[in-house]
Amino acid sequence: MRQSDEDRALYYRQLRQTIRTVLLPELTSARATDAVGLIDRILAQLIVEEEAGAAISAVFGRDFAEALEPGTTVAQAVVTPQQFDQLRRQAVEVVARTASSTDAAERAQGLELVEIERRYLEHVDQLRNAVLVEDSADDDGSSPEGASVTAEQITAYLRRRLPHSPDVVVEGLSVVPGGRSKETILVSVTGTQELPDEIIVRKDRPVGLLQTRASDEFAVIRAVHDYGGVPIPETFFAEEEDQGLGEGTFLVMERVRGTKAGEFFPDLAAPVHHRLEIGRQLAASLARLHSLPLDRLTHTGLDLDHGEVTEASVKAMVEGMVTRIGELTGPPCASVYLARQWLVEHVSDVVPASRLCLLQGDFGFHNMLIDGPRVTALVDWEGAAVGPPARELAAAWSAATSLMDWSAFLEAYVDAGGPVADTDERAIAYYRVFLSLGGFMTSRTGGHLFRTGAKRDLLTAHSGLDSHFRCARNLARALADAMSSSPSSRP
Repeated sequence: MRQSDEDRALYYRQLRQTIRTVLLPELTSARATDAVGLIDRILAQLIVEEEAGAAISAVFGRDFAEALEPGTTVAQAVVTPQQFDQLRRQAVEVVARTASSTDAAERAQGLELVEIERRYLEHVDQLRNAVLVEDSADDDGSSPEGASVTAEQITAYLRRRLPHSPDVVVEGLSVVPGGRSKETILVSVTGTQELPDEIIVRKDRPVGLLQTRASDEFAVIRAVHDYGGVPIPETFFAEEEDQGLGEGTFLVMERVRGTKAGEFFPDLAAPVHHRLEIGRQLAASLARLHSLPLDRLTHTGLDLDHGEVTEASVKAMVEGMVTRIGELTGPPCASVYLARQWLVEHVSDVVPASRLCLLQGDFGFHNMLIDGPRVTALVDWEGAAVGPPARELAAAWSAATSLMDWSAFLEAYVDAGGPVADTDERAIAYYRVFLSLGGFMTSRTGGHLFRTGAKRDLLTAHSGLDSHFRCARNLARALADAMSSSPSSRP
């Protein structure tokens, strides 16, 4: 028999308390601790749905219903969660149909529906945060499974790869927390002078959220390392095909000292000490990275000939993301369709680009290491590409604004050699919406893979629930900020 909503919420809370007070103190590995963090955030979402779902549906459902039928009074006093979900789906249909309308009233209705959706997401976010504040582990990280390879397999590989080190032995290995589409393994080795005592093996997962290969990072990381001025690991070698370590590609690089700075979503985890120092270093690192001459990337495999930002290319990317979102299962989100229309209408804000440069491609606390006040490495270069610098500055916005004032971050970027033209606020606002739409698509992919059974693990489940909610929230925020600074967007 199905328990009442209140009873299920009590069970979820008891599970959280037991995990936090009984299991968590017994855990010794970072991987296990991170898995608890994922579970905790999933439970927080379920608690909010059970405890506040009816009230949320009643309040915001009434707002949606009235906006969907302007000028009418909703007769039903209570909107059930099932009816609320249907109203949200109706809102998506209306916004998708009217976002490009020339009728002012229709566009105004779409804007109102998206604003209701934004307020709904912000309200749920506050409730979720209230649950999480009850003292929980809040690191996002790797899946709870162990490493996909053994010490013996890596030992055999290294002995083949290093003919002058026949006695090399892997003494230990552990999965490094983090990495949605790549597995990162810390390996301790002895019996060789050709490698340091600790190395990182970064390899493809069988099914990933991003269609990239670990080996593709090798040449890019080496080019940035050789250029200097950007904190980045040294790479040793990469493999394109099976070397006894399973399917997919992998690369081997140095282990850099430091701890992960935080999470992709800074509200989950971000540096609490030395924030200004870290912020200035990040701004300087981006300025240096963006100054790397593109002719140094000739042998990286990056597309250097077709990186120009054109109206057609940007619109094609926007439409491609929205089409993909429509193919995936997941909760309704009207912001997607208003974002598409806004991006199409404001493409002139980013075309033509001031210039093109190398982009790290996935900038954030989740992909950097810090040691006290020092940034020791930018890691995970699978998304590296050639593009406009404003796009990467937009990607840095969330992390940067959790450390310092945004204008101060841009000032540090310029002081470190970044051209003033890179910091065009219109272009940055545009790319904030663009990247938020991309993040929404990626997290929705995780949820779809989990629900359809293509990829069943804790990290993928978390991506489709907690991360997807936060991506929807961020899309609504970025769109609201962009539209408030774009008079032409107002009805």
